[in-house]
Amino acid sequence: MQNRRAYGFCYQDMSKIYLRSYQWLLRALVELLDLFPPRRIERDEFALRKGILPEDYEAPAEGTFWIHGASLGEVITLRPFLREMAQQYGKDRIVCTATTLDGLRQLKVDAICGFATLLPIELPAFVIPFIERIKPKLMLISETEIWPLLLDTLARKNIPYGIINGRINEKTVRLMRIAWPMFEPAISNLAFVFPQEKQYQRRFRVLGVNAARQNTLGCFKYDIAEALPDTAKIRAKVGIAPDRPVLLFGSTHPGEEELILEALAPFWNELNATVVIAPRHVKRVEELERLFKKRRLAYQKVTENPTQADKILLVDTMGELRNFYAIAALAFVGGSLIKRGGHNLMEPAAFARPIITGPNTSNFRYEMMALNRARAVITVNNSHELSETIREWLHNHDAFAEYGVRARQVLDSMSGACHRTVKSLQNMKLLPPCQTPK
Repeated sequence: MQNRRAYGFCYQDMSKIYLRSYQWLLRALVELLDLFPPRRIERDEFALRKGILPEDYEAPAEGTFWIHGASLGEVITLRPFLREMAQQYGKDRIVCTATTLDGLRQLKVDAICGFATLLPIELPAFVIPFIERIKPKLMLISETEIWPLLLDTLARKNIPYGIINGRINEKTVRLMRIAWPMFEPAISNLAFVFPQEKQYQRRFRVLGVNAARQNTLGCFKYDIAEALPDTAKIRAKVGIAPDRPVLLFGSTHPGEEELILEALAPFWNELNATVVIAPRHVKRVEELERLFKKRRLAYQKVTENPTQADKILLVDTMGELRNFYAIAALAFVGGSLIKRGGHNLMEPAAFARPIITGPNTSNFRYEMMALNRARAVITVNNSHELSETIREWLHNHDAFAEYGVRARQVLDSMSGACHRTVKSLQNMKLLPPCQTPK
């Protein structure tokens, strides 16, 4: 027993050493950035990363719920959960943070939460004033992000935190175990983890999160079955006629657009449809413009407010992919013809759109299994197979529409994770009972 106690004290001391060393390294980095700021970091961005809030910001007297999503993808996935929280507690009580600027921009465009900003650098000098201003009653971390100093500060202030919509890969588990004394306090103080599925539950278990603190509740990205937006308004905005089919290529990556254009090459003279290409990252728009010009393809951009988009429409705005899925007659989900792992197949499924994907869908294995079982997705392995699929679609739209109907049925069978998460937090007394927002 004495040896075990001695080991415990020794381990606690080691954790303190790791955290203190990490804190000093982080502080030195911030000092260097203050002295020699990189050009890509704007002054306003650096202020937000230091946790500086607007002078007129005032948290509600009853406190807030702090919800964090790392990047654009996590922020988009959080949308249905944020809507449910806003419906029950009022959006003024919701403070959202993102790690990336794209994530923050999307939070502001969505305007579902009361206040949105960047996640502060986790030095106590920045985090403590931030916490004191927003007055969080609970912090909810989407998917995985474990910030050891930030979570140590929350624990010291007796603010509960946990992971919602949890997912974690094997590489992250290995890296955390290598620096385990630094991450152990953050993991041991998790109030709960709600993994998306059993394989993630097992990985969190490897990190010491026992079954009593875990509850597998499903994935938020299936809770996107929203009302169909005003498709006539969307079409009018981008100059696509009401009866003109839309062939959408969403969330595409470098190397993928070349394969798509190669697949489309045989059809340009006869194609009675508007091709919409929405790159995953808006910063790549100029790169795609050069590609179109090289192939001598006429194109228009969304920001040009075209009055008649008949050939190629390039999406050079952020946060509008959902609208284009809503008007698509056929939707290709990118990141899948190249080795990227694919993107969310359920976004077009929400609008009962027939889905095409490439073979690289490792990020969405569970969804692919469900869609394949229901014959609700078409997989193409290369540009030739994509071209043949487009040819079949051009000659028989109705047969492809059935794929979309089945995809929506799959989505409906998998939804409900957001409601289950809110209900579980209420049952754990971490959220108050359902309230009528002001």
